[in-house]
Amino acid sequence: MDLKALLADQLGHFTLYDIGTGLISLLAAALLAYVVGLLAKARTPSSKELSISAAVVAFAVSLVRASVPLSIALVAAVLLLRGEIREADREALPLRLAALAVGLGCGSSASLIVAALVVPLGLLLRWGTTERS
Repeated sequence: MDLKALLADQLGHFTLYDIGTGLISLLAAALLAYVVGLLAKARTPSSKELSISAAVVAFAVSLVRASVPLSIALVAAVLLLRGEIREADREALPLRLAALAVGLGCGSSASLIVAALVVPLGLLLRWGTTERS
């Protein structure tokens, strides 16, 4: 078994340099959405909610960039999720979207890229979904 070829297959259509690009995109989206929430002084959604939503969307878009079939798969997955959303479930929506994006990335043979980006995304989701004490 050729381990190098197996690892190369798990990069999907990405290179190792795309990990840094994805990380910067994810963090920039979270930071900019947080600033927008602060400037708007909105109570609902809060700056944290805006931040994690932007980070999840940036994560998903970075996985499907320049791939029409993956873009269509992401739209189909989100439409399937839309039927699951209830008003009481609103807080779990970013987590469900993140799980969809992780599944999409791993299903497109980009599991190494997903593994590298899911840690900062998970930390952002943990920060954004915790209640203030």
